[in-house]
Amino acid sequence: MTKKFTFILFFFSLYGLVAQELPPVVNYGPNEYSAGNQNWMIAQAENKNLYFANSTGLLEFNGENWNIYPVPNNTIVRSLKVVGNRIYTGAYMEAGYWTKNDYGELEYTSLVPKFEGIGDGEQFWDIEFLKELIIFRSFGGIYFYDPQKDSVTKMPNPFGQPTSGIFKLEDKLFFQLVGEGLFQIRNGEAQLVIPGEQLGDKAIMHLYQQEGKLSIISGKTEFFVWEDGALKQNLKPVNREIGYPNILDAIDLEDGSLVLGTVGKGVLVINPEGEVVNSFNQANVLLNNTVLDLFQDESGMIWAGLDYGISSIDLNSSFRSFRDNKGEIGSVYASFEKDGALYLGTNQGLYLREAGEVNFQLIEGTNGQVWFIDQVGDFVFCGHDKGTFRIEGGRAIKVMDRLGTWLVKEYSEDVFVQGHYFGISFFKSNGQDFEVLPMLENFPHSSKFIEIDENLDLWVSNEHKGVFRLEINDSLTGYTQIENYKFPGESGITSSIFRFNDSLYYSSRDKIYRFDRGTDQFTGNNKLNNLIAGLERVSGKMISLNGDRKLWGFAKDGIFSIQPSLLNEDYSLDFTFIDQDFRNIAVGYENISSLARENYLLGIANGYLKFNTGDNFASKRQVSLDEISIKPLEGSAKKVKLEESGDFKHEHNNISFRFSTPVHDKYVDALYSYRLIGLSSNWSEWSRSAEANFENLGFGDYTFEVKAKVGDTIMDSTSYSFKVGRPFYLSTLAILGYILAFLVILFLIHLMNKRHHKRKMAEHERALKMKNLEAEQEIIKLKNEKLEQDMANKNRELAVSTMSLIKKNEFLTSIKNKLKASEESSKVKSVIKTIDKDINEEDNWKFFKKAFSNADKDFFKKIKARHPELTSNDLKLCAYLRLNLSSKEIAPLLNISVKSVEIKRYRLRKKMDLDRETNLTDYILAL
Repeated sequence: MTKKFTFILFFFSLYGLVAQELPPVVNYGPNEYSAGNQNWMIAQAENKNLYFANSTGLLEFNGENWNIYPVPNNTIVRSLKVVGNRIYTGAYMEAGYWTKNDYGELEYTSLVPKFEGIGDGEQFWDIEFLKELIIFRSFGGIYFYDPQKDSVTKMPNPFGQPTSGIFKLEDKLFFQLVGEGLFQIRNGEAQLVIPGEQLGDKAIMHLYQQEGKLSIISGKTEFFVWEDGALKQNLKPVNREIGYPNILDAIDLEDGSLVLGTVGKGVLVINPEGEVVNSFNQANVLLNNTVLDLFQDESGMIWAGLDYGISSIDLNSSFRSFRDNKGEIGSVYASFEKDGALYLGTNQGLYLREAGEVNFQLIEGTNGQVWFIDQVGDFVFCGHDKGTFRIEGGRAIKVMDRLGTWLVKEYSEDVFVQGHYFGISFFKSNGQDFEVLPMLENFPHSSKFIEIDENLDLWVSNEHKGVFRLEINDSLTGYTQIENYKFPGESGITSSIFRFNDSLYYSSRDKIYRFDRGTDQFTGNNKLNNLIAGLERVSGKMISLNGDRKLWGFAKDGIFSIQPSLLNEDYSLDFTFIDQDFRNIAVGYENISSLARENYLLGIANGYLKFNTGDNFASKRQVSLDEISIKPLEGSAKKVKLEESGDFKHEHNNISFRFSTPVHDKYVDALYSYRLIGLSSNWSEWSRSAEANFENLGFGDYTFEVKAKVGDTIMDSTSYSFKVGRPFYLSTLAILGYILAFLVILFLIHLMNKRHHKRKMAEHERALKMKNLEAEQEIIKLKNEKLEQDMANKNRELAVSTMSLIKKNEFLTSIKNKLKASEESSKVKSVIKTIDKDINEEDNWKFFKKAFSNADKDFFKKIKARHPELTSNDLKLCAYLRLNLSSKEIAPLLNISVKSVEIKRYRLRKKMDLDRETNLTDYILAL
């Protein structure tokens, strides 16, 4: 539960037009915890967190978020006390304490087992701390808890009466027994202080010291003093003013004032004399009129636990505010204070609150829109929608009746100039009477802002046309010269013109331009423009107050003032933080006036704010990390320890931070900026969001830093370091696996490369061998070709020789045959014999065999190996058949007839055992 539900109000009380100016009040509610549930007691821890005893449990508020912690039996928490790092609470049949665990959550430890016995239905209504002891009070008695011994003892009650209250005063502890009086605890025993006869049935609500005397406030707002053994009633002005309302609590302020929490009258602040200084109730500011508990925190702020909601009251603030809840005054557009009397110019008329009075009264005749109220020269003038009025005390005297007067300025001695909706006019003072001059001729422009220079020229700012300089004629009814200065690209809707520190300036919302007489131009190159360059202004209106050396402007987060530096020619800027939401006046109609004692009044849409420039707010604060949670992408979040550096698994790489700073100032919120070192070193933009989320973070080391800014004060940053682990696929084991796999792959690659290299080498060798083989084969081929050529040559030679032999034998045979046919003589026979010898010459065969062997050297080996039974004559026949010779060609070689050759062939087939299908010549050729 965040601060979204918070009502932040100005507030004031209006009974009719009673101008009660109240300090800042913040209401928290309604919400499921603080509204509609009774808040009984309030306390503050060392870390500035606030705790509330609530009907739903213990309620914690860190300035940003609300957390509820139910007690074990889910009953109403009645009492509360913070001691050190423990938060003690009392409830129905339950008492114990809470401590923060490592995750920033409160954990409860019950002390009930330490009690000797708790009565049925007993409730613990008060808790106090004194001399290292925690004191619990119920109607049934008073219990002392010793944290060192972790033991509980009960104080004896000799009277047996209910204990109605305990009160710590300085270092003393008092308690009241119903009907028996007021007692002081000394050394664990009860000592009577005020007897029951004196106290009667009065219920003591508050015990305090006033002027050294023990003083009492009863439950009916009765004031008593215990003096000289008697209880004396001290009637206070508060009783005469509001009677005797019931009260449930009161607290003392440092100046002796008291804050009373009443039933039905809200919160009352009374001074030491008992006069009501401030009244906070449902009619003006509070959510409820019944105040159950009051608490003052370390900064002095008052917290009120109401029957409905929670409120904080900043009595020490320099701000006071008045708001017209009923719309009877309206929006304040101008204000002026004189001799303690305060004038308010609103959209409904001019109102006056006389010095010493509390009511505003409408000045008769001023009904309508008032734009201006101020002293000009010796007169107080009012610029009105109906014209111009002179104000004398509570009277308004009309000076002129012209439509709409924006402002009145002194032009020269006894001469005044006024800006209207549609032009400019002058009037003169003749004692108490005024001479009104006609409207300035030929100048129909709206003249909301006018300045007068040393030459009595008029400088007029118009929201649409820029700035006009008018040289006025002697009759004050026209001008002799006019010049118009344009500002291209600038929006003049909220612009203004003003004089400051003897210089003339024109201001838009974005820039301030200074008039340079040397160049007769407005230039943005000036110190004021440089000074406000970093501000987020909401209006171009700048106000230089009469008699005040400050120049005022308006930004989003507040208002600022500029004044000349005392030591040099520079300027200094002071910022007063009041958010634009609280000022809520129409843009361009901002107004501020100076009051007595360096106070200022800021007009707003339904009232005004008063403040001084002394101390806007001051408080030492610290940013705290309240919760850190991690979660997977899909799944529930899990909180982690705040004080230890985180070491998260990679799947829990979505991390959220919640942080806070206890800021309870009314007019300013805490702004946060953060960064995640390891992701980015840049700080985020200032934001009101008190949460930072980071998703899908990569593995690595991170440091989260957050800082807060309250106003212009930047607090030291708070940091948290954590580590997001590597995903499994990037874990050490996985990386070792990757390295091993990589090495294995490298080894396999090496083996494959080696094998590939070997294969390539083998292929290269094979290629070389192939090339060598091819070369060898080429050589062999060449050799074979040469051999074949040689063989062919030899075969040719053999064939030639054979043919020659055949021819010779044929020739010889022919001769022999011819010789046989001739006469037979011895000589012829001798020749025939010689021819036969020559045909059958063994030498011819030897020559043929040698030649044949050279041509086909393995033939005889092959055929002899296959057919060893062949004779020499058979081999001759085979040789001739190898030469593919016909029988006719063979016959002359063998010197036989063809028929004889056929017979030899037949016999050879028989020896070779060839079948009929096999051709003898083909067979021999195939060998």
